[in-house]
Amino acid sequence: MEKATEETAVNLMQLMLDEDWVREAVRIEEEAGCDIGAGFDLGANLGEFLQNPAEFAHLLELRSLVMGEFLKLLASWDLGAGMEAAVACGRQLLIERLHHPSPEAQQQLLAMLSEELTAEAETTKNDASELRFLVRSILTHSDWDAIAEAAANAIREQVMRQQQVGV
Repeated sequence: MEKATEETAVNLMQLMLDEDWVREAVRIEEEAGCDIGAGFDLGANLGEFLQNPAEFAHLLELRSLVMGEFLKLLASWDLGAGMEAAVACGRQLLIERLHHPSPEAQQQLLAMLSEELTAEAETTKNDASELRFLVRSILTHSDWDAIAEAAANAIREQVMRQQQVGV
């Protein structure tokens, strides 16, 4: 089963290098009115992708690592009933920030990319620390406030549901 997954990943990467296939995938997404490209958002990024597909794929992998580190950070905070809401809110905000990173964050992302952190999709402790710092710096104070508010609201809703069940 693991080999089949690896072969599928390779085949998908080969498809991503086929300009005709990419254009057709973008057409289908636009026709459907939604993103069905498993996160590549090629409609908005098609030009960038076609200019340098390998670098674009590495950047997406780096973004995935940043998102993974964000999830680990939230998990380490033991948010309990507020975790799901915090993740949903934070993921949306982080994706927005990664689509249009500040010049400082973009510089950090490019530095990590040039260090080829994504080559094996594994990070050392130092790399994880850099990723965690990057996550903390990409999200603004108001983003963190929104994440905290989402978690608090989820906890409040659970308390109120539990209180009603006890009546």
